[in-house]
Amino acid sequence: MNRALVILALMLLPLSAAADWPQWRGPTADGVSAETGFPTEWDGKAGTNVRWKAKLPGAGNSSPVVVGDDVILTASSGRDHSELHVLCYDRATGQERWRTDLTATPADAPFSMFPPERGHAACTAAVTDKAVVALFGTGDLVVLDRAGKPLWARSLTKEYGVIRNDYGIAASPIVAGGVVLVQVDHLEGSYLLAADLTTGKTKWRAERRGVYDNWATPVVATVGGDRQAVCLGTKTIKGYDLATGKERWSLDGLERLCSCTPVVRGGRLFAVSGPAGATLAVDLTVSQPKVLWQSKKTGPFVPSAVVVGDLYFVSDDQGTATCLDLKTGAEKWRERLGAGRMRPSPVAAGGRIYFTALDGTTTVVKAADEFEVIAKNPLGEDAAASLALAGGRVFVRGDKHLWCLGE
Repeated sequence: MNRALVILALMLLPLSAAADWPQWRGPTADGVSAETGFPTEWDGKAGTNVRWKAKLPGAGNSSPVVVGDDVILTASSGRDHSELHVLCYDRATGQERWRTDLTATPADAPFSMFPPERGHAACTAAVTDKAVVALFGTGDLVVLDRAGKPLWARSLTKEYGVIRNDYGIAASPIVAGGVVLVQVDHLEGSYLLAADLTTGKTKWRAERRGVYDNWATPVVATVGGDRQAVCLGTKTIKGYDLATGKERWSLDGLERLCSCTPVVRGGRLFAVSGPAGATLAVDLTVSQPKVLWQSKKTGPFVPSAVVVGDLYFVSDDQGTATCLDLKTGAEKWRERLGAGRMRPSPVAAGGRIYFTALDGTTTVVKAADEFEVIAKNPLGEDAAASLALAGGRVFVRGDKHLWCLGE
């Protein structure tokens, strides 16, 4: 086949996974898109590069996910945020395609145990070609088909007890090897659950002894040649056999509270905890991982990091960004972004890092070893959720609207 025919064949292919953002932190769970062509400038109030915006029926910190023609996210509303919603919007127009409403089941606990600052929709959904997995801070886990019809649901609080931490569950569900993985860390009886994606039945449940209140999402990685679920929590990094849930290793070096999702790249895992904790680079090529380097005082409490090339980028919660050398941990630069407090995790594409502040301002920075601001973009409303990047569009969950931004 000659080059012209190859190009034509590629043009005729349907939207591929490379143009999707199907889970928390995107297709590779690290906040990075391999695509290019995303806008670097927008203004929500002026309408600059705003393709559409849709009014949201409830609150939440969860990020949008984008698969095929669908943009899916979760929300909660009503008294004590007891009404839970899974929402699907048309990717091209922002029109609502379907909506599934649920009532939270808090077992014997009052909803007041889970502070409803932005409700109970803190966990980002995970979407496959056939299923939508949604988890809420109240412990309600539901799997829907792609048309929004419930397939199965479980109340983790009824099954395993009330989630006793400051915010309820905030770790997002992930799908791997036909199971849904849910990390539940709290003051009494932390665990990692693997539920069959099709039936909802428990495949295994690993007790996380010595681990207390954390909100970090696990990642799946190859460790010493084996596929494992890797979890951060209460000063430790732990690896669990993906098939059985058996704990395979544990490594110290983190702070007590862990909210940040680790990044896996090139046989290494980069973990951070905070506030003001160390960043650890961990060798995953051996069966008992070890620390390769650590960098002090770079740790945020909430925002996760991104890796681009040989550089590691992270922002603390006060809006100071840091760039480290990926091989050594040496600091390349450390600068105030000047856009207020940070909760969303940065994302990266096309040689640029997108840092979003709670006031909705996104600062676009060149992904380089010298600090350079490309643009500062106001949304016009607060935004506590991380951005999603797909098909040349930036999707933003604001406090009141879902936004699609593109040139």
